[in-house]
Amino acid sequence: MKTKLITFLTSLLCFNVYATECDQFFPNGKEIVIPGTTALCNSFFVVLFDTKHEAPMVSAEITQPKDQRANRTNDFHGDSRLKNDSPLPSDYDNSGFDRGHMTPAADASTPKQMSETFLMTNMTPQAPKLNRVAWRLMEEKVRGMDSKYIVTGAIYKYPAKTIGKHNVPVPVSYYKVVYLKDGKKVAFNATNLNEADVTEISFEHLQEMLEYKLPN
Repeated sequence: MKTKLITFLTSLLCFNVYATECDQFFPNGKEIVIPGTTALCNSFFVVLFDTKHEAPMVSAEITQPKDQRANRTNDFHGDSRLKNDSPLPSDYDNSGFDRGHMTPAADASTPKQMSETFLMTNMTPQAPKLNRVAWRLMEEKVRGMDSKYIVTGAIYKYPAKTIGKHNVPVPVSYYKVVYLKDGKKVAFNATNLNEADVTEISFEHLQEMLEYKLPN
C-alpha cells in the first residue's frame, strides 16, 4: 500500500510540473481549456492538439527576443509524444495544401526552438497563397509589435475535408491574437482560401466565433 501511495504521489507531482511548464506559455498563465485536446509543451510554445481528429486547435507562445532569430531548417517531422500515430509530412504530398505553421518558424530564437516549430502537430493544411502571402505578411507585422504572448488558432467545421493517410482535417479559417505588453490585444482572422485577405477584428467579435474562451 505504501509503495502504491508513493507511486501515486509521484505521478501527481510529475503531472503538476508538466502543467506548470505548459501554463507559462498561455497569456498571463491563464490556461486555454478545449475539451478533447492534449497539451503538447515545447520550448517556447504549447499546442492544444485534438487527437481524435489529428488536428492542432490552438498554439500559445511567449514572444522571443527580436534580436535572436534561428536559421530556418525545414525539418518537418512527426511528433513521437502522441500515443497514436502522429501526422506526417507525407500526408501533405500532392494535397494542394501547404504545411502551414501555427506558431511560426520565424518566431524561434534557438535551433531547438526552430526544430520544434516543424513538428507536424504544429501544422495545418493551409491554402498555399494564404500561407505564403497574406498570412506571412501579417506574421511579419506581428513580429514588429511590442507583444508578450501570441495565440494562434485553427477553426474547423466537421465533417471536414481531410488529406493524407492520417486524415488530417483542413481548417475553414484561422485567427491570431497578439497580447501586447501594455495589456491591449490585437486580433486577426482569415478564411482558409488562396484569395482570402487577413483582416483585423475585435477581440470580442473573435470570441463570439469560438466555442471556448481565450484569456482576457
